[in-house]
Amino acid sequence: MTQYPDIHLRKSPDRFNWWEVVEDCTVESKLPGMVIPAGYRTDFATIPRLLWPLMPPHGRMANAAIAHDYAYDNRLGEAEFGETQARLRACVEFALRASKTAWPDWQMSIAYIFIRLFGRKWWRN
Repeated sequence: MTQYPDIHLRKSPDRFNWWEVVEDCTVESKLPGMVIPAGYRTDFATIPRLLWPLMPPHGRMANAAIAHDYAYDNRLGEAEFGETQARLRACVEFALRASKTAWPDWQMSIAYIFIRLFGRKWWRN
């Protein structure tokens, strides 16, 4: 088992532009159950292709996006904190992790705003 930020990935064999976690990875988090299991699939950050030159979904913030996606896909913390607080915690943790990747503040601010504005749809699905 690895520990964040070392997330071992391979290209998903059956989904274009998706990746799969190779071995379980523990992530330090205030959300319960933050162990990303082997086989978990991600597209990193769901950013429209038009914006990739400004905010690429791969690269420096990819691991932060994987942890965030896993928290969202599994609604981590919802039972303990409620939907609003669990989503907020997942987004704040994403921003804190991604800010350590040397993204400029303006990029982090835009990413955080978009996640907060449009993330509820993914949380509920």
